Amino acid sequence: MENNSEISDPNNFSPLTVQDVDVDFLPIVYEIIRSIERDFHDNSAKARESQDCSQKVLELQKKFDIARSQIKRLPGIDYNKQDQLKQFEILRTQLRLKRELLQKYRNMCSFETSFKSII
Repeated sequence: MENNSEISDPNNFSPLTVQDVDVDFLPIVYEIIRSIERDFHDNSAKARESQDCSQKVLELQKKFDIARSQIKRLPGIDYNKQDQLKQFEILRTQLRLKRELLQKYRNMCSFETSFKSII
């Protein structure tokens, strides 16, 4: 298991990106399922495997808790759908205005062209 204390520390409230969130649960789930499917004839092996399975379930629970705390630190997670749509429209309007302004400046006569035509 990886030891990323900076990422997994729930007391660290710095914003994360989506790529930083550790949601790699499948290997642990696979190990749990594989240990449950095993058929042991020896009672001591069953007890040992049961303890191992319990330990893996606790490890999975810990990973879930860490992922929950990391997701809470994602920027924008506290916005509801209406706030997100409103912000999206604001950004879309800004983009449209900037594109129009850029197109306007592209279509303007440059000073060099105007100066050469005068001479």
